[in-house]
Amino acid sequence: MTCKRAGLVLLSLSIVILLGSCSKGNSGLFPVTLKGRTGFINRKGDVVIEPRYETALSFSEGLALAVEEGKGGFINSKGETVIPFIYDNASSFSEGLAMVVQDGKCGYINQKNEIVIPFVYDRAGDFNENAASVVSGDEHFYINKKNEKLFGGDWLSATSFSEGMARISREGKIGFINSKGVEVIAPKYEFAGDFSEGLALAVSGDKGGYINKDEEFVIEPQYLYSKDFSEGLALIVSEGLGGFIDKKGELVIEPKYSFAGDFSDGLARVRLGKDDKLGFINKEGEWVIEAHYDYADDFHFGMALVIEDGYARYINRKGETIWSYKDEEN
Repeated sequence: MTCKRAGLVLLSLSIVILLGSCSKGNSGLFPVTLKGRTGFINRKGDVVIEPRYETALSFSEGLALAVEEGKGGFINSKGETVIPFIYDNASSFSEGLAMVVQDGKCGYINQKNEIVIPFVYDRAGDFNENAASVVSGDEHFYINKKNEKLFGGDWLSATSFSEGMARISREGKIGFINSKGVEVIAPKYEFAGDFSEGLALAVSGDKGGYINKDEEFVIEPQYLYSKDFSEGLALIVSEGLGGFIDKKGELVIEPKYSFAGDFSDGLARVRLGKDDKLGFINKEGEWVIEAHYDYADDFHFGMALVIEDGYARYINRKGETIWSYKDEEN
């Protein structure tokens, strides 16, 4: 994240609803935004934190990032302010630390609001696998939680670690380093995804395939568009339509969707025709929740946010409405 003030993003579709990602350590609370103010509901659809924040993200490691008067702070599951609203920008807690911004510089705090790593970086990412990618001037490198430099390189960009590997770029090409900073896959791909379930999407020329950590193509480059593996399947696009393959490259769900999302909680949101509604399928390609939504988010922790006929709803995996709201002023 660049260490500049950058407001959190809200989606407006007839009503204003927050679409914060449901991240690790979910507290069983889900963000809802009513008339421009965000609060939280529980799994029963009861409002447990009144909508009073300009925006807020889902809970991560017991705390949720929220915004008041343009400043970021953190609340607990009771709606109590744990970390005051003093930061120009921030990210959710990850591995015990949160990246926060003051006066254009990035640093890290713990859940007691103690500054663990001072505000000295121009850009900084979340801690993942005990390392964070940071930028100071023209230098890209990784630090540990003691703010000790681990390793760096002449990279244009460097991402968080995933399964012991991180993407780095040089001269417009992407490669990978391992957790010791060794460049194990030289930058030569036009695009690459994170390692997920042992494989990474790698685009060579204009076609994408999947490599393992030894840089062997387990699935040969053949797709004009594809995504990372999620829950054993990866979205691929063939002749403009989306389907899913397994880690052997075998087609599991035929390409027939004009839109498809990743599998999450065992379900994927899909749309058949471009003008059709969205619904959810299982890994056999069977409809579990029929297509009648104008918008649908992925399922996380058993709940998904959808929009139907102007109503924002949280639904469960049976398609039952847990909470709904319509802003009658719009």
